[in-house]
Amino acid sequence: MAQNYYEVLGLDGSAGSDDIKKAYRSLAKTYHPDTATHPNANKLFENISLAYSVLSDPEKRNQYDRELMDSAPKEEVLDQDEYSLMADYEFLCEEKERFLIGGEEVLLKDTRHLIIGDKEYIVYDDGLIDIGGIMSFTVEGPERYLVDGVEKTLSGAGHFIQKGEEYVIIEGKPFLIRKSE
Repeated sequence: MAQNYYEVLGLDGSAGSDDIKKAYRSLAKTYHPDTATHPNANKLFENISLAYSVLSDPEKRNQYDRELMDSAPKEEVLDQDEYSLMADYEFLCEEKERFLIGGEEVLLKDTRHLIIGDKEYIVYDDGLIDIGGIMSFTVEGPERYLVDGVEKTLSGAGHFIQKGEEYVIIEGKPFLIRKSE
C-alpha cells in the first residue's frame, strides 16, 4: 500500500465522515489545479480526491481499513533493548559527531540517540551518556511538511529544540526543520 489515505487528508483512523468531508474540502480548495500555485498541485489534488473517494464511502473505507491493518508492520518487542523501552523516541545519526566523553574528544559515526523526557542521551560502550537537555513542545494546529517527497499534514505534532535546532516528530522519527545560525 503506497500511501495512507488518512495521512493524505491529515486525519487519523478514528475520523468521522464530517471530519473527512471538512479535511477534503479544505485541501481541495488549497490544491485545486485551477487555482493552486503549488508546483505539484495536480498530483496532490489527485491523491486528495482518491483518498476522499475511498474514505467517504463506508464500504470502501471498511475494505481499506482491513487492508491497512493487514499491511501494517508487526512490531517485535524482542528486537528492542532496555534503552528502547525507556526512550520516548530514538534515532540513528549517520553523520560524524564529536562528543566529550571522559575528558576526551571522541568522533562517532552512526550514533544512536535516545530522547527520554527532556534529556538526550547517546549509547556508547553499552551505556547511556547524557548529552544535554532539550526543550519540547506540541503544536496543536495543522502543520504541513515534505518528507521523502510526500507531503505530510500533522496535528498535535511533537517538536523539540536542541542546540538551537528545531525538530518535528513524524512517524516516530525526528526531522530537522530549522537549523541554528
